[in-house]
Amino acid sequence: MAAVGAVGGLALLGPAITPALVKLVGRPLAAAGVTGRLATASAARTPRRTAATALALALGLALISFMAVLGTSVNSSVRASYAEVITADHVVESARNEMLGGLSPAVYDRVSRLPEVAVASRLRYGHWRDGDATQALTAVDPSTLPRVTSLHFTAGNLAALGGGGIVLAEHVARERGLAVGNELPMTFSRTGTRSLPVVGLLRDGDARALSTDYLISLDTFARIYSEEMDASVLIRTAEGSDRAAAERAIKAALAETPTAQLRDQAAAVAGRTQMIDQVLGLVTVLLMLAVLIALLGITNTLALSITERTAEIGLLRAVGMTRRQLGWMIRGEAVLVAALASILGIALGVGFAAATVRALGRDAPTVLAVPAGRLLLVLAVALAAGLLAGLLPARRAARLDVLAAIGTP
Repeated sequence: MAAVGAVGGLALLGPAITPALVKLVGRPLAAAGVTGRLATASAARTPRRTAATALALALGLALISFMAVLGTSVNSSVRASYAEVITADHVVESARNEMLGGLSPAVYDRVSRLPEVAVASRLRYGHWRDGDATQALTAVDPSTLPRVTSLHFTAGNLAALGGGGIVLAEHVARERGLAVGNELPMTFSRTGTRSLPVVGLLRDGDARALSTDYLISLDTFARIYSEEMDASVLIRTAEGSDRAAAERAIKAALAETPTAQLRDQAAAVAGRTQMIDQVLGLVTVLLMLAVLIALLGITNTLALSITERTAEIGLLRAVGMTRRQLGWMIRGEAVLVAALASILGIALGVGFAAATVRALGRDAPTVLAVPAGRLLLVLAVALAAGLLAGLLPARRAARLDVLAAIGTP
C-alpha cells in the first residue's frame, strides 16, 4: 500500500514539483552553454508533459532497481549465513541441485571410509502436511553435524533430536507459540498424523543455511519416510591432509555416481543462489522491455513538442542558432527527462527494496546490500538511451525550413 501511495502521490504532485526538479537536475546541462540552458527551460515550462513522460520511465527503472537491490540483499544474506554456519570443507550434492535427494546412500558410505575424510555428515529432505499447506524438513545426524557446522541454539540442543523430537527455527516457534517441551502435530503420507516434541530452537539464520525451518534426526526420518536418498553430504577433511589430494580421493570415490558433484563452499553457495539469479535476470529482461517502451514515449513526446514549437524553433534559427546547436538542445532535453526519471526511479526502487528487506528480516536475518555499481550502470544506460531517444526528434527539428517555420501560426 505504501508503494502504491508513493507512486500515486508522485503522479499527482509531479506537475507541481517538476519545474524545480528539472532546474536542479539540469544544472550540469545548463552549465554546458546556451543550448543546455534552453533545453532545461523548455523541459521546465511544460511540467505536465515532462512529468508524464518521466514517470513512465521512472516506474520501469524503479522496478529494475528494486529487483537489483532485493536480489543482491538476499544473495548476500544467504552467502553470509552459509559461510558462518557451514564449516565443512566440501559438500557433495546432486549435480542438478535436487532438494529432495538424488544421492545414493552408497556415496556417503564410500566417502566416509576415506582416510582423507575426518567426518562426513549427510542430510535428507522431506515434506509434511501442515493443515492446508505443505512444509519441508531436514533430517540430520546429531552426532556428526556439530563437527561440520556451527549452530547456535536459543533453547534446547541438537543432541536431544536422538530421542525422536524436532528442532524449530526461532521464528516458527514464535509464530506458532511453541517452546521446548511442547508438541508439534505433523501429518505424513506414510504414518499419518504424529506429534513430535520440540527439543530445541535454532537461530533463524542457521536454519536458513540448512535450507529449512524444521530439523529431525535421520533415525526419526527412517521411521516416517520410506525414501533412502540423501540430499547432500557435508565433509571435513582430515587434519594435515593435502587439500588437492583429498579432493582427488573424494572425486575418485564419486566416479561410480556421475550425478554426485563435489563442491567447495563458494560453489555450494552459488548453487543455492542460482535460482534467485535466474529469476532476477528474467524479470530484469522483461522490465527492460517496459523501459524501452517508455523511451519510445520520450521520442514521441519530443516529436509532438517540435510540431507545437515550430515557430519558436524557426525564430531560434533566425537569430543565429545553428542546426548543430538546435540538435543538441533537443537531445539535451531528452537526456534531461531521462536523468529526472532515472533519479526518481532509482530512489523509489532502493526505498521499496529497503522496506522489503526490513520486512524479510523479521523472519530471517537479511541485511540491505545496495549494488552501487549495478545501479550506476542502470543510470548510465538510461542516460545513453535518453540521448538516443532524442536523435530522431533532433534531426527533424534541424531540417525545418527557417522561413516556413517562422510563418507557422
